[in-house]
Amino acid sequence: MLERIPYRGWNTAYRLSNGTVELIVLADVGPRIISYRFIGGENQLHEVEADTGQLGRSDFRLYGGHRLWVSPELESTYFPDNVPVEVS
Repeated sequence: MLERIPYRGWNTAYRLSNGTVELIVLADVGPRIISYRFIGGENQLHEVEADTGQLGRSDFRLYGGHRLWVSPELESTYFPDNVPVEVS
């Protein structure tokens, strides 16, 4: 199941679930997987409270979760992921 949801101050996130586990993927910043959990369970990925729901700026923010990396590594891999991404 794929569902668009708000998540902790971000307006555009997506919940992907197979009925046992779910991923929350941010689209307001990223791309970044911010949560991985069993349904009704605890997030197994750390979230940085100070950066939760934040948008914009040019400096690097940790946000938490798991940032998606390009392989092989390119210089663009190290740019801040503070801008929205298109989901199609």
